[in-house]
Amino acid sequence: LSDSCRSHVCSKQVQFFILVSSDQDSVFVYSRIGDAALLPCTRPISAGCSSITWTFFRGGLVRYSEEVTGGRVNRDSDKSSRTTVTSNCSLVLSDLTVGDAGSYVCLENKEALTDVYLSLLSVHSGSPITELRPGGNLFLTCILFTYYDAGSCKPYSNVFRVNWLDEDGEQLPRDESRTKLLTENTRCNVTLLIKLQAEDNNRKWRCQVDTTENKKVTFLDFRSSFLFQNTDMDQTVKPPVTEECPAELPISRIVLCVVLPLLVCIVGFFTWKSDHKRATTSAAVIELQDVY
Repeated sequence: LSDSCRSHVCSKQVQFFILVSSDQDSVFVYSRIGDAALLPCTRPISAGCSSITWTFFRGGLVRYSEEVTGGRVNRDSDKSSRTTVTSNCSLVLSDLTVGDAGSYVCLENKEALTDVYLSLLSVHSGSPITELRPGGNLFLTCILFTYYDAGSCKPYSNVFRVNWLDEDGEQLPRDESRTKLLTENTRCNVTLLIKLQAEDNNRKWRCQVDTTENKKVTFLDFRSSFLFQNTDMDQTVKPPVTEECPAELPISRIVLCVVLPLLVCIVGFFTWKSDHKRATTSAAVIELQDVY
């Protein structure tokens, strides 16, 4: 890797995936949303990367773009701020998003060298936070966004599988008394339903991607940290109520009762004073008229 990829972040993230080659020119890469991934250009190439192009293709919406041209990152690409070309012309993508899942091709003088297929793992919970308590139901959904069509997993693919494991690393059964596995007619979208018990507080649940060779390629953990320790959420602490104490009026009502009459008196006083002054002025005018 180049110096820019020898940083703590890059070295930390690269360990999170494994490359599974189906042949000399195809590489499968698995990583996680928010992490980084190294997309290798595996075959020997001439010195420098000036003749190298990296293309990206995503199924479903059928998107095609050139991410690198002449060994340089295309600034018009929406990935440009997260893309780095290494000294051996491989590609590093950081802060991975769902839209990064797809197939990438490294070309030299328009001749394909390496096909790289990037799949990304994500875990989220569909349960409200109030369910994080003994007796609550926790739903955890694990999705592998694949290079075929991000978010789906074609039935003809047998390269990988998604599993839910307990914190001891044991695979969870599909249907048990308090855990159930629900699938959306695809092996790449598996939901775990857990009937929480007291001992599940801070327990780790792992979604893991394995290859057909039983190699762990990437995983994500979720901890069920309880918000409530009691099964009955209505058992909340309430302030004691003393019935002997009379109910106090709100401050706003007290202010209204005091200020309003005072305002009426003030307005009435100034109105009377104004009328009295006008009457005095009128009388003075009449007296002057009588004099002349």
